[in-house]
Amino acid sequence: MATAENSSAALPALYPPTVTPAPDLLPLHRFLLNFVRNPLSSLPRQVYEEPLVVYETRRSTIVWVTAPRLVEEVLLTRHEEFPKTPVEKRIFAQTLGNGILTSGGQHWRWQRRIMAPLFRHAEILRYVPTMSRAAEELLDRWRADPPGSIQHIDRAMTETTFTVISRTMLAGGEAVEADIIRQAGGDFLERISWEIAYALLRLPTWLPHPGTRQMRNAARRLRTAVQELIDKRRNRSLEAGEADLLGRLLAARDPETGAPMSDENLVDNLLTLLEAGHETTAKALTWCLYLLARAPEWQQRIRDEVIAVAGNAPIESAHIDQLPTTQRVLKETMRLYPPAPVLSRMAANATTLGGRALRPGTNVVMPVFAIHRHKRLWEDPDRFDPDRFLPEREARYWRTQFMPFGAGPRICIGMSFAMAEATAILATLVRSASFEWDGRYVPEPLSRVTLRPKGGMPLRVHLL
Repeated sequence: MATAENSSAALPALYPPTVTPAPDLLPLHRFLLNFVRNPLSSLPRQVYEEPLVVYETRRSTIVWVTAPRLVEEVLLTRHEEFPKTPVEKRIFAQTLGNGILTSGGQHWRWQRRIMAPLFRHAEILRYVPTMSRAAEELLDRWRADPPGSIQHIDRAMTETTFTVISRTMLAGGEAVEADIIRQAGGDFLERISWEIAYALLRLPTWLPHPGTRQMRNAARRLRTAVQELIDKRRNRSLEAGEADLLGRLLAARDPETGAPMSDENLVDNLLTLLEAGHETTAKALTWCLYLLARAPEWQQRIRDEVIAVAGNAPIESAHIDQLPTTQRVLKETMRLYPPAPVLSRMAANATTLGGRALRPGTNVVMPVFAIHRHKRLWEDPDRFDPDRFLPEREARYWRTQFMPFGAGPRICIGMSFAMAEATAILATLVRSASFEWDGRYVPEPLSRVTLRPKGGMPLRVHLL
């Protein structure tokens, strides 16, 4: 177990709120009630304090793993013993099918080989002008409102990141299909805690829950819209959109066999990239602007850095690596509010982990939200302090102590895209606007696969 980091000389006086953990392991009925309302509220306090916590019921066993050395075993050194869970496959079966997020074994490796070249760092940097342009367009919309207006930051970030993913992946996309995908994706995630709870209890898939109809309708709309996008692209010349990710995905071939993806697999993966590619970044930026509104001194530090690097010119690819303060703020945001707050795996066979015997099928859960706030890992874990990610301090952390993009062979394939996009958008927005918190509104972090603020994120925005 890693020890807590050394405290810095002067920490910002800010303690972001968090979900109150359950006082102890809850009886099953209370666990499920908390879980459906907000999965984070079902985590007992021990998960924030101990290296491994076991929760057993008659139907299933959950092992929460928070010690980085044990997380490394699960995700890296023994990853073949801990494959993806049937729970994850079940909850995304209607939408993401057997794509890169949900598949395993040879089928996953084949898809990863095809898609990896599309996400090389050099390839991603070519999209930075598109990313900063989307942020400038948002600023223009805000300028049309009265000065100091309250803006719904969560909605604005979702619209902006979806614009980016549409223009980079779909060469501008089709307006009708893009709108359906954005709306239906939100509808699907809204009720997903019910599906996860049913899967954890191993209840039959035919048994309905309060979100069943909404999720099925949303999934059908999502897959139909994506298939129509693919069909439209095939029916016109690829020349105009050959540089976008969809065009390149259609042209991609397995490097060993030369085989393309099937239509079904194209839908699986395009939908994965569309949803994961904007939803997680949107949530990271939403929480980041909230933290900056509560820490205006960090807003100014970002603003000064961006002006020193880029002046008033648009953020370009060459600027991304010259904005270390901006990136430290983003990393600290993702520590406190990780866009994907939970990772899960399954014990494929009888084994041991941290001295604990695990039966085949045991759910092994890595609560990233709790790991990032663990009392044994972080000094003053609820405090916002971007200087935790100064290079000399970050180098001391376990690689699974901070993992907003996961870890191991299945680390998020879009990690470089997300960091470049978040850096370009944040730099563009903070250079030209200031964000003000009202001093009262405290959003609850709500886990719905991604981490969203319950009730939204209203902030007052002043254009500079």
